[in-house]
Amino acid sequence: MDTHRLLQILSESTYQLRKGAEVVEHKEGNVDVTELYSLPHESDINAGVKVDCHFIVIAVDKPTAKKYKDEVLQILNDWPSEAWGQPTPKLENGPSYIHVGGVLGDQGAAFQLFALGQVLGFWKVITPATMGIIGSDADELAGNGFVMIDGFKK
Repeated sequence: MDTHRLLQILSESTYQLRKGAEVVEHKEGNVDVTELYSLPHESDINAGVKVDCHFIVIAVDKPTAKKYKDEVLQILNDWPSEAWGQPTPKLENGPSYIHVGGVLGDQGAAFQLFALGQVLGFWKVITPATMGIIGSDADELAGNGFVMIDGFKK
């Protein structure tokens, strides 16, 4: 699979956007934690089709995405059966962002691919919210991989 080319297409057709505050402070046990999110906020970008991927929102430039549809299909048809020495679920089986991130080398790129594929009609993105689960339970599920696609429809 031409991962390099796929990542180029994702960078030209999709944008990662933050959902919450730029700075989040909380305590983990006895440790004060400060998290910084340098992405633009989802409300700062009014262009594109927005796809919620639980942790972040991905904006897809639909005209650009459509321009690359056939090329993306060709690349995805070469989806590997193994990455980093481990078996990789087929796209048809609805892998999680963790598996796809392993193949692409970046979980953020996995979310971008999920959003691009949804806009192009290849699949739908499934998140805890899709199942009506919100709050800390949703965060725990998503952290364990429950952000996935419903299967590649070629």
